Amino acid sequence: MFKFDKYTMPYHITNMIFYILTLAVITLIYIFVFYPPLEDVATQEFFSNFGLREFGGTLFFLLLIITPLLVLYGAIYHLYKIITFNKSNKTVSE
Repeated sequence: MFKFDKYTMPYHITNMIFYILTLAVITLIYIFVFYPPLEDVATQEFFSNFGLREFGGTLFFLLLIITPLLVLYGAIYHLYKIITFNKSNKTVSE
């Protein structure tokens, strides 16, 4: 990956592309790896005896939900920086 200064347009463009590709890979992993076992396990019987092992599994899947949300936030942040690049109302004296 190219090394750019943090406050340049190429920096935001390459990071946004990286975040979008990472989000696509995470989505494919979730669909083909994590969803089929969840579909088999998540029944009414699973939630009737909620214990320590189920609590640990719930925390694990909570992390699995937070990770793509953070990646999505990164992509949106860099898209915002691309759109608002050099659109400052500051004058030279400021």
